[in-house]
Amino acid sequence: MEQFCHQRSRRRCPHCGFSRAWTIRRHHRKCKRCRREWSAKEKVLGFAASPAVWRQVIKVFLRDRTGARVAEMVNLERHCVHRMLHHLRCLMTRDIPGRLAGIVEVDETFIGGQWRNKPWRIRRQGTKRGHGTSKQAIFGMFSRSTGQVIAWPIPNLKSITLLSVLRTHVDPGATIYTDGWTGYIHVLDFFAHQQVDHQSGVYARGHIHTNSIESFWGYLKRRLKITGGVRRDRLALFLGEEVWRFNHRRLSSEVQIEKLSQLLVAE
Repeated sequence: MEQFCHQRSRRRCPHCGFSRAWTIRRHHRKCKRCRREWSAKEKVLGFAASPAVWRQVIKVFLRDRTGARVAEMVNLERHCVHRMLHHLRCLMTRDIPGRLAGIVEVDETFIGGQWRNKPWRIRRQGTKRGHGTSKQAIFGMFSRSTGQVIAWPIPNLKSITLLSVLRTHVDPGATIYTDGWTGYIHVLDFFAHQQVDHQSGVYARGHIHTNSIESFWGYLKRRLKITGGVRRDRLALFLGEEVWRFNHRRLSSEVQIEKLSQLLVAE
């Protein structure tokens, strides 16, 4: 009876849990409810893997290895490893610091690759530089007291969007440092606000500057460049991964592995 139940559980769709599916190529099945393809082998080697296997995948993943390299080193199917890494990135994206306090540097950037590398069908449409570009806007905050960052893609750079994010993740008693962009003009209504006008060539006034968050943008873009092309709908996951790595940069590899393992167990 136990073996029969185990076989039935392997036939359930890992995406929606439905028990009816078609048998298709190479032992794969297609769910009759959500129409997504999966295999029993993928389910066993993926999320049902032993803690030792997960720990080994995490260890290699934190060494900046690609999914194919991780699959080779831990001796697992490549598609299973990609699902495991996707799950780890989801956990890293959700593991963000609490409300930032003290002095918080705020800035925005745009990610989307170099314009000359885009196909002609996109380049001929034209674009703008800076605000108004067709690239994806990223909004970030850096806490000087903890050295931690919170960053994620946002749909637009309107004042109401930025203020809603700030009021959610920044303590009301914090002091906000920004550049001279007019989108931050209403920040003064809710927070103590200081700014430096980059357009006038002023990048620092004593301890008032945004150099720390801008240094994180440089770190982020170098890391994403190494990763290669990232689909826009997956950018939030890769951004969350780099934010997590940056926030835990002072920890040893063993401590980082332990923290990721705890996140995996606690879900």
